[in-house]
Amino acid sequence: MTRIAIVLGAAVRPDGTPSAALSRRAETAAELYHSGQIDKIIASGGVPVSGVTEAALIRDICQSNGVHDDAIICEHASSNTLENLKNAQPLLPKPCKVTLVTDRYHAPRARLMARHLGIEAQSASPKGRPASARYLVRGYLREGAALALYLIRRITSRR
Repeated sequence: MTRIAIVLGAAVRPDGTPSAALSRRAETAAELYHSGQIDKIIASGGVPVSGVTEAALIRDICQSNGVHDDAIICEHASSNTLENLKNAQPLLPKPCKVTLVTDRYHAPRARLMARHLGIEAQSASPKGRPASARYLVRGYLREGAALALYLIRRITSRR
């Protein structure tokens, strides 16, 4: 069974360089690859900034960390977590084991969304902490609001 990591996109700076979060996620995927925990990586994220997508930067970081090019699949169209997962879904071989690579505060919502799409997934998060406590608190607050909004939309769309 193929083991796939879906690296969920994160911000790209205006100059086209990866944010710290995007770098941490891509480096974590490379570590999982080298430790033999995954076989392939789906780099996910469109949002082009300065002509560079999140997926392209994830690919570049993984390659610079020794991941073979043929082990990386890029998905350049998504602009949010739900789209990351929906657009990655057709790229998943059957059967496969999926690991979502994202920050710890983002992982519960990402796993829930994956489950709602029929993707059984575990998650792996970068070991390091964000640069500041303010960033971490902001991340958890943002995720709480995003989770509530996702659940409200899901409930109201069933009616």
